[in-house]
Amino acid sequence: MSKAIAASIVPLFDRLSGVAHASQDGRLLDAGGLQHSLQLDLARLFNVRNALTIQEYLTCELSVLHYGLPDSLSLSPQSQIDLEIWANVLERCIEMYEPRLSHVQIEVKPDPVKHYGARATIAAAVMLGTQLCRVNFDVALSAQSAQVEAAA
Repeated sequence: MSKAIAASIVPLFDRLSGVAHASQDGRLLDAGGLQHSLQLDLARLFNVRNALTIQEYLTCELSVLHYGLPDSLSLSPQSQIDLEIWANVLERCIEMYEPRLSHVQIEVKPDPVKHYGARATIAAAVMLGTQLCRVNFDVALSAQSAQVEAAA
């Protein structure tokens, strides 16, 4: 009887870009490799800007032409309403462009170090073979960029 392997197939983009640390054999990702792959993909996704306004992004039917985030210069990390909008934008972005993640929960708070930035915590589930595993990420957000780190 064959044994179920707790691994995930290396995504095509990771294989084509030759991402280091993604996989020992180049075909399967373990839990750490999968989290690293997701971290890189979220960083790519959150650092691309599209031509939509935030309102258009949240309400229109998105396509590959709308990959990335809308311009967030109008959002203030000092406003609770804007932080909620930022969370909604990130959630929609993940829902549309990172299909490996499910059960996504996002919380955005002002960055205690940078008054012009915000910090998002992302908790989600991902399939690793046949197992549903939890992944967590911390994201430093500003109007121009995002830095994504795996969280404990």
